[in-house]
Amino acid sequence: MEIWEISLRATTPLATDYMTGAFPVEKGFGYNLNESDVFQQRLRDLSERAYPRRQLVEHLFSYHEKFQASSQTFENIQKLANASSVVVIGGQQAGLLTGPLYTIYKIISIIQLAKEQEQQLGVPVVPVFWIAGEDHDIAEIDHVYIAENGKVQKRTYPHSVQEKRMAAELSIDRETCLQWLKEVVETYGETETTNDVLRFLEDCIEQANTFVDFFAAIVLRLFASEGLVVVNAADGALRSMESEFFTALIERHRDVTNAVIKQQQLLAQLGYRKALDIEPQCANLFYYDGCERWLLEYEKETDRFRSKKGDIAFSKQELLMLAKKDPYKLSNNVVTRPLMQEFLFPTLAFIAGPGEIAYWAELKEAFTLFSYTMPPVVPRLNMTLVERSIQTDLQELGLTVEQVLQGHIDEAKVAWRKRQIKYPLDEMIATAKERIEDIHRPLREIGLEIDRGLANVLTKNATFLQAQIDFLHQTLHRSIERKYEVEWKKFARIETSLWPNKAPQERIWNIFYYINKYGFDFIPRLMQLDYRWNNLHKIVYI
Repeated sequence: MEIWEISLRATTPLATDYMTGAFPVEKGFGYNLNESDVFQQRLRDLSERAYPRRQLVEHLFSYHEKFQASSQTFENIQKLANASSVVVIGGQQAGLLTGPLYTIYKIISIIQLAKEQEQQLGVPVVPVFWIAGEDHDIAEIDHVYIAENGKVQKRTYPHSVQEKRMAAELSIDRETCLQWLKEVVETYGETETTNDVLRFLEDCIEQANTFVDFFAAIVLRLFASEGLVVVNAADGALRSMESEFFTALIERHRDVTNAVIKQQQLLAQLGYRKALDIEPQCANLFYYDGCERWLLEYEKETDRFRSKKGDIAFSKQELLMLAKKDPYKLSNNVVTRPLMQEFLFPTLAFIAGPGEIAYWAELKEAFTLFSYTMPPVVPRLNMTLVERSIQTDLQELGLTVEQVLQGHIDEAKVAWRKRQIKYPLDEMIATAKERIEDIHRPLREIGLEIDRGLANVLTKNATFLQAQIDFLHQTLHRSIERKYEVEWKKFARIETSLWPNKAPQERIWNIFYYINKYGFDFIPRLMQLDYRWNNLHKIVYI
């Protein structure tokens, strides 16, 4: 593998400016990554805080035992008992087969930074992946994309869940899932690794009762030698540790909401649109009734917390009692999840995607409410994988990866078409349509003089003639494409691989396509590359 770097804009303007240094860091974040001693600063700040280390270690040991995690993972868990230890943390939803590639890149980022900082700081630094198991938007995680018949297709796991059930409680039927897996892997093509991939996934399913279990089993195996530690945010034992902070969030819910809104107003003055949808009545907590999650709002007139439609309602005291005696029924939303992470873990750095960078900038003052400083927010590694055959196609068409990732492939296709045609076809077609209109217009005018009842017939006839010219235009283009089919298919292969559905590769494709094709050492080979934290997009030539 070889790695090259290019500059690309992020998916949000704020993230782009943050990554290029154009954003005034002090306006939205706690630390400046450009300062050489940023992590030393953070380490000093963390030394003044206390964390539930003993409870965390006990919980994480128990949680990872059921997945038969690696000895390296248990060693890292034990490190958390050390009062000087810290974590590099990041998270994502529990996507099937780990979801899009960016989840894998986020894990690689967490591990790489943890390794680097452990060496530089001389303290234990544990890589932790936060699985958003409480998330209920199942439509975001119940599928993978595959390439079939030259097109990008969505393959959804067949489930019948209608209510807003948490992913951590969405059960997986092993037989159904195995059949779904076989159908997905079959589209990757038969290789020497295919049977190993199926056995690997079957073993993971055997350890899984839910979507979150399946996700955890896979990543713990894929990154076993790296000692990755995972946290299921919806786990009941974890909720017990969170009870104290749920109480604080309930007591200060209005302060939290006002702090975010105030910060959004500040960022708006700097020219940034808000990333979080938050209103003054937001309580930023969910109530879980065992089947569905209900986002709570605060109703000032009645001094009660209600779901949007009013189906669920609590007094403040009732909600505080829930936090104390039954915290599993409460969960965080996008605003309070980062705060809960900060309460639980001595976070040296948070690894963030572009969207997270944008909304974390809106949380700066919310952290301050609890005497916290937002941890250094480190942009995750962004990558595009270029297979050898795709690299050949690019070279033969005179294209670069950068052109494709900047969305210029359609322009390249138009230019290619023009090079193949000896005649100014588009101009000739446009001229023909104008001339037909010039000839037909007098005939319509005469027709209307003869019988105004012919108006619809005359209009339809004119439209039909123009449509026939359009049909001829399309037919000639298709004929050109067939004539140069070999070259045309190269465009299709490049798009499917690097810019599927006109989106970055990392947001569509899944890691198991590459594992199936290149073997289980694919991830270790990715891990061995020399990554630089310079916020440039990494082009990895396989």
